[in-house]
Amino acid sequence: MRSATADTPGVVVAVVRAGTDAAGAGLRAGDRVLAVNGRALRDAIDFQFHAADPTLRLRIEREGLRRDLTVVRAQADLGVELTAPRPGDIDTCANKCVFCFIHQLPKGMRRSLYVKDDDYRLSFLHGNYITLTDLDEADFERIVEQRLSPLYVSVHATDPDLRHRLLGKPRAATEILPRLERLAKARIRVHAQIVLCPDWNDGAHLARTVHELAPLHPHVTTVAIVPVGLTRHRARLPELRTLRADEAAALVDSVEGWQDAFTRTLGSRFVYVSDEIYLLARRALPAAEAYEGFPVVEDGIGLVRRFEDGWRATLARRRARRVVRDVTIVTGELFGPRLAPLVAALDDAARARVVPVPNDFFGRGIGVAGLLTGADIQRQLAARGDLGGTVLLPAVTVRDGEGVFLDDVTPAELARDLGVRVKVLEPAPGALLDALCR
Repeated sequence: MRSATADTPGVVVAVVRAGTDAAGAGLRAGDRVLAVNGRALRDAIDFQFHAADPTLRLRIEREGLRRDLTVVRAQADLGVELTAPRPGDIDTCANKCVFCFIHQLPKGMRRSLYVKDDDYRLSFLHGNYITLTDLDEADFERIVEQRLSPLYVSVHATDPDLRHRLLGKPRAATEILPRLERLAKARIRVHAQIVLCPDWNDGAHLARTVHELAPLHPHVTTVAIVPVGLTRHRARLPELRTLRADEAAALVDSVEGWQDAFTRTLGSRFVYVSDEIYLLARRALPAAEAYEGFPVVEDGIGLVRRFEDGWRATLARRRARRVVRDVTIVTGELFGPRLAPLVAALDDAARARVVPVPNDFFGRGIGVAGLLTGADIQRQLAARGDLGGTVLLPAVTVRDGEGVFLDDVTPAELARDLGVRVKVLEPAPGALLDALCR
């Protein structure tokens, strides 16, 4: 058993919620937890792993002094939120993927946006996708020992040569299937992702990848197929193109055929395409049950279906609150045509303007709200004139913990320039209806 030493990094407490076991024991935001029950902590994962006992003896550091606290667990939730790893503590990605979005960012943005993480800890804690190319033996052993499941893995192709080219021909040509097989043997669940690049890993290559992953189910739990995102900042990068509408339709047909077969053989649909591909193909989105609990909804798999169903269900419970306030709702070009008819069904809906904002900063090929900049929003809304009393923004447009858009404009600056109130909302039906309806 290892005890805390002077060079142990520990983990810093960000929030201690009032009325919880941690608060009652005297733990405070800003405390650095060095050890739990005599076990030194490297990061937040160690804290989660070692803090499962009913009684926790914490060695903490506060204002340069060390002290001990005892937490007696009476609730499942200790009431503690820990700080995210600092950029210098994150394992970065050595690959140069041909489709990497970070390589497509223009110069001059804030430094944190250019950090390429390939850290299994962030995959476990936050659902970040990792390639497994640089995972060493100690990392593997820790994943197995601490049951770090699920992990989110960027597969892209199972053909070793093709995957090596997609990853930018890194020095270490690590095959993905043996690594996934080892995780499956240890019963670590994996959600696999394929960034689909037309003329690279589509067609027969895609079919091979999906069907070579299927024998690893249920440990490889899902395979998500998402379209490549290309910005206008691709000078000196490999030549790529986006999916055409006819290709998206053919892909939907292929995947739905595979889903039928996998349902019979695996008891799961197993492979899914993103909402963006359905919208590009102009196909009806699957019903909610087709997403089997929405396990990778944050990857854009079923996000639209869940929102639309949630909207209708929430609205049905709020029939007396359907008179709309005078507002402007900002969204991306991709979701705008889906959101507009939902709002139009409300009473007095003419007072609510749904404004899909074109993405001039990254290029018109990017249609999601999460990549809108403050400048694009300001320019589009200023040209419209009447905005009502409030502009409603989805929270995905603002960076977590930083309160700014990707171009460092703040919602307060946007409100000042437009001369109206700006309100940031969680992208949930109830939050939007609360802001819309009296």
